[in-house]
Amino acid sequence: MVDARIQFKALKGFPNASDKIETQTFLNAAKEIVTVIETFGKLFTPVISDMNGNINKLTKVYGTDVLKYQYLEDMIVLNVDVDDFAANALLWLKRGLQLICTFFENIYNDAQKAEPLKQHLQDAYERTLKPYHGFIVQSTIKIIYSWVPTRSQLLGQGPAQLENIEVLTSYLPAMRAQLDRIDALLKAHKLDDARKV
Repeated sequence: MVDARIQFKALKGFPNASDKIETQTFLNAAKEIVTVIETFGKLFTPVISDMNGNINKLTKVYGTDVLKYQYLEDMIVLNVDVDDFAANALLWLKRGLQLICTFFENIYNDAQKAEPLKQHLQDAYERTLKPYHGFIVQSTIKIIYSWVPTRSQLLGQGPAQLENIEVLTSYLPAMRAQLDRIDALLKAHKLDDARKV
C-alpha cells in the first residue's frame, strides 16, 4: 500500500474571498502549495525556490505596513505608481499557482484515473507558464515532466485517494476563484507583463 505524499485535508487552503483577499491568509495558502510541490521530488527545486522567492518578496512588502497592506488588492493598487516590485512578485506567484491548480484540476477531472500524471502536468504547463518561458526554461521543464510522481504516489490508494479527491472538490474552486481575482486585478492595472524569461 502506497502512502499518499499529499493530504489535502491537512491544508487550510484558500478562503472563499467575499470582499478582498487577506494578504496573510493568501500567503499562508501559497506556502502550503509549496509544501505540496516539495512532495514531487528534488527535480522540482527550481519551481519551489521561484515560488518561495515571490512569497518572500510579498511578505517583505506586507511587513512594511501590515495594516495598510492587510488586503492583497491594496498592496498592489497602493504601489502601482511607486514600483512594480510587489506586482511582479504576485504575477509570477499567481502563474506558478495557476500551474499547480490546473495540474490538480486535470487529475481531479480525469475520468480514467490514470496513474501516470506526466500528461496532466504537461497540459497544465502549456496552458499557464509556457507562453512566458523562453526556449531554455521550456527545455528544463520538459525534463521535469518525466519525474512527476504517479497518482497513487501523490494521492494514495483506495480510501486515502478518495479522501484527497473529496477535499479537492472544495479546495480547487476556492483556489481558482482567488487566482481569477488576482488575474483580473493585475490586468485591470496593466501589470500582467507578457514578456518571456
